[in-house]
Amino acid sequence: MFIRTAFATSNGTKVDRHFGATSRFDIYEVDTEAHKITFVATREVEKACLNHEHHDERMNKVVEIINDSHVVYAEAIGPGAYSVLEKNMIQAVEAEDNIPELLNRLLNEEENINQVKLLINRTRHSTNEKAYSSYCNLQTKHPCMSGEANVRRGRIHLPVSPSCNIQCKFCSRRLDKTEIKPGLTSLIIKPDEAVDAIKRAKELCPEITVAGIAGPGDTLATPFALDTFEKVKENFPDMVCCLSTNGFCLPKQIDRITELGLETITVTVNAVDPEIEAKINDFVIDENGVKHEGIEGAELLIKNQLDGIKKAADRGIVVKVNSVMCPGINDEHIPEVARTVAELGAQLLNIIPLIPQNGMADVPAPTCDDLEKVRTEAGRYIKVFRHCMHCRADSVGIPGSGKDIHSEIYKSEVAETFSHG
Repeated sequence: MFIRTAFATSNGTKVDRHFGATSRFDIYEVDTEAHKITFVATREVEKACLNHEHHDERMNKVVEIINDSHVVYAEAIGPGAYSVLEKNMIQAVEAEDNIPELLNRLLNEEENINQVKLLINRTRHSTNEKAYSSYCNLQTKHPCMSGEANVRRGRIHLPVSPSCNIQCKFCSRRLDKTEIKPGLTSLIIKPDEAVDAIKRAKELCPEITVAGIAGPGDTLATPFALDTFEKVKENFPDMVCCLSTNGFCLPKQIDRITELGLETITVTVNAVDPEIEAKINDFVIDENGVKHEGIEGAELLIKNQLDGIKKAADRGIVVKVNSVMCPGINDEHIPEVARTVAELGAQLLNIIPLIPQNGMADVPAPTCDDLEKVRTEAGRYIKVFRHCMHCRADSVGIPGSGKDIHSEIYKSEVAETFSHG
């Protein structure tokens, strides 16, 4: 079991700052099974309290920075801070001890371990131990699972899925060498070409640990993505395989996904209310080629998405959910999406700001404040990933570091394939 801890400190050796007065947190990870303590990072913050008084906006920003922690230690923690930490499901502990002593107690004393276990159980939302354990392990390997891994770990997107079975109003799928948006790629490759692409990528960027398929169409609308993953698993058994889908075909493909041993899937769920979904998605096309529009199509899509998420989580597959925030349409509804998918077993939510285009060209992109408000509300139900980048379907490298090796792998000169979301 992994326990991530945050310490309010001035010098890195002792907890010696009030929560609201600290400008620094040192983050450690305690692995109780491997009996190991790992330093993660030092994170600087603006002091949460202003003129010795609780300040909501500043407090929320501090908690956001340590939101991946299970427990925080500070010399003193006021009632306002306690309340914010509790809403974010972070256990607050007052202490004035040396950090190594606190870490050793957490590692060795059963009472402390059990206390944090109770808190972690609250944050899981899913009773599936296997899925939660897998999620903890992936946090160190997958750049889309952790704010730390996104600057240390890389992944390659294999653009093998050319077509889609739904039409989101904001979506644009095409071959393109200039724009930096999801759904764009400079080329389509065949499953047989994927193995060579990964070999070249790992030679140039050994930090690549994830092979992902995110389009440019839907990964389950054609057989090419799962055929590709079969070859990846045969040639790179240690590579984490990550599939992104709209979820419409997920229930019917879950058996093969499980057999292939895919570690994680990302399902884009923009609404769990058909009336709202119908404002975002024009239609879905079923396996018989029948087009379902409006509320009917929205109901079919949501049913399959939620069914697929539950089936995947029950089988121990880590599920991340993406939700595109469309102001005036689903922004107030996303916390309900968070609650629903968390109860089904999803481990992580990524709220992506809308790129106004196509049928939503007139819908404004959300402001940073609007986005943060929705992320905070959704964070009451599920862990929220805040380091997303708008990545193309052919991106290769380490997203958070800006290391982009697309041109060397696919022999195609394009704009950078990572873009801050």
